[in-house]
Amino acid sequence: MRTQTPFALVTSVELPGLTDKRTLIDLSRQLERAALANLPSYAVACLQDDRFLVRRTLEAYAGLAAAGTRVQLHARGLRRWLAPGVAGVALDDDHPLVDEWVVVLVSESDPVALAATDLRVPGAADLERSFAYALTRDPEVVQACGRLLGVEDATRR
Repeated sequence: MRTQTPFALVTSVELPGLTDKRTLIDLSRQLERAALANLPSYAVACLQDDRFLVRRTLEAYAGLAAAGTRVQLHARGLRRWLAPGVAGVALDDDHPLVDEWVVVLVSESDPVALAATDLRVPGAADLERSFAYALTRDPEVVQACGRLLGVEDATRR
């Protein structure tokens, strides 16, 4: 039996599309900027691998944490402490989340979950990597994604 993942949860209510990494970066940044303007209770992201935690991403999540949002990042090889208020969760090589790109912003007013899975197309350059992805604003699905990633009661600060 396959382990439930955010991608499986989101695509249970939204039809997935196809995109590349460059587009996912842009979409993730839009969601992160919106979160800084309308603070969520929780922000949880899956980055696949620690090499994808770039300075700009860490600064965005550290900014959310400094403003009072609980923040947790998941990736293969990630250390536990990343910045004040930003917790890291290391994933094993065989964990299903190492194939997923996820941004979950749990909020009473603007919940959103972006979930994508790496299609692992051979020979693709990093920014041209292909992903199946979907986005939902369904509060129940967003909460379920948050719980799946370790968020307790997702709407409380």
